[in-house]
This record gives sequence, C-alpha cells and structure tokens, in this order.
Amino acid sequence: MSQTDLAGDNMSPSYISLVESGRRAPSVKLARVIAERLGVPLRQLVAPQPREERRTHRLGLVGRLVAARSSQLSGDWEAAHDQLREVIERAGGSEADEVLWEARWDLAITLGHLGRQREREETLRGLLDDPLTKASPLLLTRVSVEFAQALRLAGKLSESVRVAEEAVRSAESLRADPAETVRARVALLSACAESGDWQRAAGLAEELRDAVSALPDGRVKAVALWACAGARYAAGDTPQALKLLDRAAELASPATDLQLSARLSVAGALMRLSAGEAEAAESLLEQARRTTSLLGSAGRRAQLAAASVALSLHRGDTGAALDQAREAEAGLDGTAPLDEARCTVALARAHRAAGAAGEADARYRDAAAHYERTGAYRFAVEVWRELSEPVPPGRTGFDPHALVMP
Repeated sequence: MSQTDLAGDNMSPSYISLVESGRRAPSVKLARVIAERLGVPLRQLVAPQPREERRTHRLGLVGRLVAARSSQLSGDWEAAHDQLREVIERAGGSEADEVLWEARWDLAITLGHLGRQREREETLRGLLDDPLTKASPLLLTRVSVEFAQALRLAGKLSESVRVAEEAVRSAESLRADPAETVRARVALLSACAESGDWQRAAGLAEELRDAVSALPDGRVKAVALWACAGARYAAGDTPQALKLLDRAAELASPATDLQLSARLSVAGALMRLSAGEAEAAESLLEQARRTTSLLGSAGRRAQLAAASVALSLHRGDTGAALDQAREAEAGLDGTAPLDEARCTVALARAHRAAGAAGEADARYRDAAAHYERTGAYRFAVEVWRELSEPVPPGRTGFDPHALVMP
C-alpha cells in the first residue's frame, strides 16, 4: 500500500510518513484506523519490537506510547504511568526526541490525574526547558498553561501568574487556534483571581468573553465561562456570575465530563449559597456527591464536605455542620494549599457556630497562615477580619472563600 492509500480520508500521507518513521505517535483512534486498513490487530502494532535497528527501536517506543494512551482512555492511570515511565527509560540516550517529549507530556497529565502534584510540577518544569518546547510556540503555550495550573495548585501564585503571562504571549503569537489563547487566558485569570487581584481578573474576563464567543461548545468553552463567572463574582456581580456558571454547567454535563461537572457543581453551590439560594445549592451538592463517591479523591471529598458545612450553617444545623467539618478535616492531607485554606475557614465557622470559640480562633489563624504562604494576602486579610468581626451563620452576600476557580 502507498502512504496515500493508507492515509485515506482520516489522515494525510505526510502524517503517515511521520508515524512510519517513529517521529509521531498517533492517537488510539487513528492507530485503530491504521491497524484496520493494514488488516492486523492493534496489539500487533503496539507490541514491543526488536531493538537491533534504530528505526525499529523508535517504532517500538511509539507502540508503547500508544498503549499508554489506551490505558489513559480507559481510566487506568496507574498502568499508563508505568507504561510512560518505561517509554521514557527506554528512550533515554536514543535519537527519539519527539517520542520522548510526548511521553513526558503524557506523564505530566497522568500524574495530575493521580494527584501526584509535586512530580507533575517537576515534569512540566523539565518540559518547559526542553529544546523542542522552546522551538515551538504551540508546545510552549501548552506546557506553560499546564505548568501555570500546576503552580497554582501548589500554592505558588506569583510564579503561576508569571508563567501564565508567558503562555498568553506565546498563544497570541500563534494567531491560529483560538482555543490555545483561551486556555492561556483562563490560566492567567484564575491565578489573578486566587491571588486576590480581582480588578485585573475582571478586565481579563471581559477580554476572555470576547474570545470565548468564537469557540464551539465543549470543555474549553465551559471552563472559560466558569473562569469568567468567578471574576464577575469577585467584582460583586453575582447574578451575572450565576448566569455564566449555569451556561458552563450546560456545556459540561455529567454525560460529557463527569469530573468537571462535579467540580462545577461545588463552585456553583457555594455561589448559590452566598445568593441565599439554599435549595439550588443542595441540589448541586447532591449531584457532586454522586460523582465524588465514585471518582473523587480524598481532597475532592474534603472540598465537598466543606461546601456541605456552609449549607448546614446556612440552615442553622450546627450538629450536621460539625460532622461535615470533621469529614473535611480527615481529607486535608491530600488537598491543595488554597483548598486547604478554604476548608479550614469552613472548620472555623462550624466550631464558632457550636460555641467553641478557642477552637474556632485556632482554625481562623491556620487558614490565614495557609493563605499567606500561597501569596493570597487579600484572602488572609478577609480571614483576620472575620476573626475579629464574627460573621453570623447563614449570612448571604459576597463570600471570598466561596470563590472557586477552574
């Protein structure tokens, strides 16, 4: 068969040439198409190959990379991690730079799903310095966006803002794929909002909304609308924020993206509570509970429990709030620094409502310290203010600790 015959309508002959030489790793979908046209099982294409020749070794690495991507698609992240580590180890010292780059990128994504954030951050930091990344504005944008998000989760907000700014500059130089620019702007907006620079976040949201209008419906658009909603909420426009969040939830329904839908539900529930809409908040939290019980990590369960504390306090059920506070506290070890700070505020509020003033004060001080370590000084100030000027349980209105960004 010629490369044109094999390519058909799904691929270009030049792409087939890149795959054949081992310079590109096809997606699982395209690998299945190639296998079908060649009349062989997919496992024959991805099976380990003899390493006598350089080209054969390269193709063997590509096969292992495709197998790892198949594990990712099936949700077997541990298997994908082991397969990717093997690709990286075997590629070391060979002339398979492109395959090695793709394996390291896929490893960073996999580590994120496994909750191994420190390793993810180190992997992305290495990729950012890779010559292949620096030579391609597209790769530089993608790695910078992912790295900015990893830094934000690690509580390194000032560095996250700096890397996200680089991502935006790199994305705008592409002038091709609007989705890349949107991802970069979401990373910058989220970092600014969580660092307390709400004025800049509001300006970025206006720019982002214009860019989002050109995107097709899907995950990228949903996440961008969520980011815009957070900026509008921080600016004091809760009604508009809720409209944006509802639209994001429509695009990221449980049927299309279960985990994103659960995270959106928690963010929406907290925002609804601050608007006094307890019934809507309860419905969203129940939706999040169903997903979190199946797929959620300990950190996600802690965030959900903290959000449930807010609902119980709104209803005056101090006993339930304390039970949920204990559940949230049990999962704090696996929680990102900013989420730990938010959860600790919820614990403080539950103990204060129960009349345990000393315990509440200690929790407020812990929360302020968590925020200060991340550079979220504006949030720390809000914690100190609440410590000195108690907030009545169930009070509605803007709550900075209800600001959850994508």
